[in-house]
Amino acid sequence: PDHFCAPPLPRIVCSSTCYRAETDTGREPWGLYRVHQFTKVEMFGVTAAEGGSESQELLDEFVALQKEMFSELGLHFR
Repeated sequence: PDHFCAPPLPRIVCSSTCYRAETDTGREPWGLYRVHQFTKVEMFGVTAAEGGSESQELLDEFVALQKEMFSELGLHFR
């Protein structure tokens, strides 16, 4: 009864289009505002605070999944 959500707790993946302003080069006349457009994928997860290790285990799971996806796509990552 102390838990708001019984296992398995939610894991969510979201994709969104994002915009980031370019750094000011000081060379653009008349105050041009340039942005980079990119697509971002984020992974979210909820863990219980019972044992304290659930958050690290979920992070390790997410990192392993990302490494697998990037490797299969032939993309470099750090």
